[in-house]
Amino acid sequence: MHQYDKVLSYIDYFSTAGEKAGTWVSKPHVFPFVNYSPEMISFIDEVYKTDLIDIEYLSYLESHIPKESNLSDYIENADFRLLRAILTYYVRQERFYDGLFQGAVIDKTIYRILLKLNDAKTPKWAKDEYDCET
Repeated sequence: MHQYDKVLSYIDYFSTAGEKAGTWVSKPHVFPFVNYSPEMISFIDEVYKTDLIDIEYLSYLESHIPKESNLSDYIENADFRLLRAILTYYVRQERFYDGLFQGAVIDKTIYRILLKLNDAKTPKWAKDEYDCET
């Protein structure tokens, strides 16, 4: 079993999750927050069980992506390290920006990260062999 299989098993979920990933909760005298679905909580737990969390994600992102850029614009051409940093950003920064992770689900950023990770776990020779058959 590949070390990311449990994380990648959420690809189908994130392909359709959209706004059902969480709901905004507003209560008197409390800042609004997102109440995430059990699947979202479980996904984040699985991410933490792997080596996908990059503890130096902020400095890495600052040195590789211009400030004020949309991180999702960099997913398609990201190498593994940049992909980890982007994923970590969405997982960790939620505590400072309520709803950030939900936004990344709605706009399919998390889905695209998982597709790229899934693609990266397939050896290049296997992809080349498959491409030749089609």
